[in-house]
Amino acid sequence: MGWESWQIPQGWIDAVGQTKAQFENTANRQIVEPQVVKAQIRKLKNIIIRRIPKKGLVAGHYWIEIIHRDEDETDDFMKQARKNKLTEANITSLPIKACTKANGFRESYGWYPDSGAFHVENTFNSKRWISAKGYLNGDCEIRKAKDKKLDLTYQRDREAGRKKQNNELSSRPFDPHQNGRLHPEKIDFTTHPYILSNDSRTELAIINDIRKFAKDFKDEWSWNGDGYDETNCHTFLFLLLAHCQLADPDCIGKRYDKHFEDYKKSLDRKKQIKDEKFAKRKILIQKLSDMSNLTKSG
Repeated sequence: MGWESWQIPQGWIDAVGQTKAQFENTANRQIVEPQVVKAQIRKLKNIIIRRIPKKGLVAGHYWIEIIHRDEDETDDFMKQARKNKLTEANITSLPIKACTKANGFRESYGWYPDSGAFHVENTFNSKRWISAKGYLNGDCEIRKAKDKKLDLTYQRDREAGRKKQNNELSSRPFDPHQNGRLHPEKIDFTTHPYILSNDSRTELAIINDIRKFAKDFKDEWSWNGDGYDETNCHTFLFLLLAHCQLADPDCIGKRYDKHFEDYKKSLDRKKQIKDEKFAKRKILIQKLSDMSNLTKSG
């Protein structure tokens, strides 16, 4: 069962002041603003939301990071490989193939196209719709081939990250933009997610929810001008936050994220959504908006 089959918890519905019937009826009609009671919230300081919005023809990227105290710990064989200035292409010649330590790579998750063959067509509204195969953290052979000549440092840009634990570069999955923390001038917006006061999950439980969502997510990568039917790094992040019941008051709540605003408007304009996947997404995006608005004054 994938994340699309997930059911909205009753506690989440109660937290934003809607009844179960009201909530389930929002998929194919205009959302009525719920009456809410402000709740105390908790900031998750070890989870970070990163945004580089699209600028003109220059692609951006959205992703989420998880901070660990041991992320700078390094395997002995990786220390030697870096000392010997080995590349990704020749690290496979080492006797140890899987890492047991983070090696400087921060656990992080984002959604990428394979950078292979894109499908392009004109849609009825004259927008260009582009799609390709989608991969968590860009972990695919096409992207990895472009990194073969790179050294093994975690400090530089890469085309491909890794989606599995204990891979050949790190013990943790990582987005290829994870080095952005070392280059904050490249990141437009950084926030932390929040949870409501009635959310009793531990931070580890929330992190495990994030990992499971990322692992289970399956879809193409597509772009349609923030249209309701696209799936890319923006929508991946929005759906992850909503699915994991994480609010974003400092960006979405303050309406700073134009990609979110335009994507939600596109969903809201669809009064009837026959495709169950997009109908569920409409509910999730509305709930993310509600939670983020509820917590923004906190």
